[in-house]
Formats: sequence, C-alpha cells, structure tokens
Amino acid sequence: MTIAANRPLDSARPRAGLRRALDWWIGELAACRHDLRARLATQGRRGVVIEAGERYWLLRRGGRPIGQVDRHADGAADLRVIERVVGRRPIVVEIPADRTLAKTIALPPGAKGQLDRILGFEIARHFPFPAEQVHFQHRLVQGERDGIVTVEVVAVPRAVVDEIGAALAALGLRAAAIAVGAGAKPLYLPPAAYAGARKAASRSTRWLGVAAVLAGLAALVSWPLAQQHALDALDRELAALKPGAEAALRVSDGARRAAERDAAILALRGGRPPLVAALDRLSRDLPDGAWLLSLSISGRDVVLDGLAPSGAAVALALEKAGHVSGIVFRAPITREAAGLEHFQLGGTLNGGEVKP
Repeated sequence: MTIAANRPLDSARPRAGLRRALDWWIGELAACRHDLRARLATQGRRGVVIEAGERYWLLRRGGRPIGQVDRHADGAADLRVIERVVGRRPIVVEIPADRTLAKTIALPPGAKGQLDRILGFEIARHFPFPAEQVHFQHRLVQGERDGIVTVEVVAVPRAVVDEIGAALAALGLRAAAIAVGAGAKPLYLPPAAYAGARKAASRSTRWLGVAAVLAGLAALVSWPLAQQHALDALDRELAALKPGAEAALRVSDGARRAAERDAAILALRGGRPPLVAALDRLSRDLPDGAWLLSLSISGRDVVLDGLAPSGAAVALALEKAGHVSGIVFRAPITREAAGLEHFQLGGTLNGGEVKP
C-alpha cells in the first residue's frame, strides 16, 4: 500500500517541475521583450522621454530637451503642449530621484534565485509603505561576496504612478514604459504598474512570439530527460545552503540589534532639542496642502494625524527630510468628503528626546 500511494507523488513531481520551468522561461522572455521595447523608445529619435517631476515635466527627444511644462501654472496642469509634441510617438516616463526611495539591502546566501518573492516581504521592513502601496524594481549591486547578496531596491508610491498615468490618459496618451532611478542604467517598472490598452503587435513582436514558442517546444522536449536529476541536485544544494543561511541571518540580526542599541545611546547623548524646534522642523517638512489635526510627541516618539491630498506623499516628504525615521502608517488611509486623505503616521524624532 505504501508503494502504491507514493506513485502519484513521483509522477506529479516532474510535471510540477516542468510547469515551473516553462513559467520561468515565459516570464524571462516577457521581461526581456518589455525592457527591449522601453530602451528602444528611450534611445530612438522618435520616442519622447518625460521626466515627471512633482511640478515641472521636462520633455526630451533623442537626448535633446524639447520643452518644459509647469503643472502648477494658473492653478492647473497645462499639459496640452505634451499632446502637441508627442503626437503618435512612444512615451517613456522617468520618475526623478526626489519622488522615489532607494535602499541597498543585504540578503543571505541562496537568495539570488528568489529575489522577486523575497523582496515582496522585505519592502515593509525597509520602506515606510506596505508592499501593496508601492511599485518597486531592483538590480544586483554586485555578485555574491562572502555569501552575501547585495541588492539595490528603488520604490515609488503607487499614488505617484497613478497620478502620472491619469494625467496622460486625460490627453488620450499612454506610457510605453516607466523608469525609476533614471540614468545610464534606469530600472523599468513591470508592465502591471501601468497596464492599459495595447496596440497591435509589430512585426518584431510577432517574431519574438515565434521565437518564444520554438524555445518553449525545445524546453518541452529536453526538460524531462534531466528533470529528476536536476531536482535531486537542487534538494542537495538547498540542504547544504540552509545551515550557512541560518548562521548568516543570526549574525546579521545580532549586528543589527547591536547597531540599533549603539545608535539609541548616541541619540540620547546628543542633546534635548526644545519642543518648538521639533514643531518648526515638522511644519517645514510637511508638503503644501497637508493639514495636521493633532500632533503627539512622547520622548522621541511622534504621531501625526491629519489630512492631505496624498497620505503617501506626506510619508515620502518626511522620509526625504530625514528629521523623522521609522515612519509607519498607524491606521489605514481613508478619503474624506472634501477629497482629502485622512492619514495617521508614527515615527521617531532624530536628534534625541524632546523636552517641552
């Protein structure tokens, strides 16, 4: 009875591995296709690049500036110049660094092959937003060294991306790609971040589809021959990496806790700024249009409750200013009747305890 019960599992295991392999291959081809289209639109002479700042949008074509739009002029966003300049040309949006957050994260050995899944859980630990409120992309800063994988992660609030997409949609336009961390090697957000109607596939796209089908057929024919051997090797590799990964995590956590204790001691020794100075810093850090309903300060802990056009923009502004660290949303963001978002943020004042 034991042997008969195990047979379905043995037959299902290669099929599950084959499905995972095909899904990975198709995902890689789709990502390569998206990055290739985005780079061609950016570097080609026909494509228009829009550097979408909070107030000014700069337009470039072929690396040459061709216009600028002040979105606050006359109290409204006059974007008609974009419609005239773009026409039927593809659009690539670059979100500048002052509207994004970037951090470098060290991960344990073995994480390199599972970065997409792991980073989905790590976002909330390193950024003041839950993962569902941001779009993020990553790149390897360097290869594994001493078993540690170093990754640069760039995140942008979904509200920022949605606001840019809505402004373009009002003109009947759609971005072919959205890049964050613009520069020599920009990071392109996945297409799901700005999903919209797709144009008919070009000839190059059709050829890429044919190549994907042929590659999938080749993988289908060759994969079963080595599937069982690959799975056994993967099990052995995971078993060998597990003790080292656990040890590295323990060392990393111990070092982080020691660093946090040292930082707390230094902060307490750094002086006691007056309450008026803390209030002045917070009032300067808040973006225009934000209103505080209440402010609570206890020692170095601060709680801000208020209204703003975008709660995510308030958290981003405070994080950029650097006077408050460890910013978290203490309650879900709700929208009031006046169209403003009701937010409640918590964090820690930098520079020691505040005395009244």
